[in-house]
Amino acid sequence: MALLLTTGHLLYAAGVCTLWGLCVGARALWRTERRLVLAVVAAGSQVLAWWFRLAAWDVGTTEAYTLPAAGVALALGWYAVRTRPERSSWLAYGPGLAAGLFPSLAAVLVGADEPARRLLLGAGAVAVVLAGSVLRLQAPVVVGGVTVVGVALHELVRVWDLLPRWVFLAAGGFVLIGLAMTYERRRRDMVRLRDTVGRMT
Repeated sequence: MALLLTTGHLLYAAGVCTLWGLCVGARALWRTERRLVLAVVAAGSQVLAWWFRLAAWDVGTTEAYTLPAAGVALALGWYAVRTRPERSSWLAYGPGLAAGLFPSLAAVLVGADEPARRLLLGAGAVAVVLAGSVLRLQAPVVVGGVTVVGVALHELVRVWDLLPRWVFLAAGGFVLIGLAMTYERRRRDMVRLRDTVGRMT
């Protein structure tokens, strides 16, 4: 009802969501079996309040909307794994990682030329893959790896228009020769990689 009364006034709507999130968050501090549910509602209210503020300020940067939501989702996933360690990394961290990386990847693939975004996204995705490898978590490795491959393919397409075509033909020929000479070892490496990722949680 309070949100309906703020129709057309985004800053007032942000204030309502902020107050609601604080109230629900305070309730989540009490001993209750629904603590995780209340924490999700409180965090979602704060994220919604932040989005209302950004819309009121005419902020159009994708990451300003996605990164706070991703951070909240990852924090809740960490808390969920802490309370129940048997949870899969896909349930705990998959939504947050997807929310943080995939919208930026889409902006890179279809948006204007933004070198800083491409560089930061690639570096962030590599960091996610490394963290997932160290912690033996499947979701960060896969989601970060997909993002790294997407950024790399995008950069390859950009380079394609800048270099003579014979350079790519020569490079492709050398790559094929190298793969043919080390086929058995590459096949064993791929099987080992698949088994390693499959054993992650």
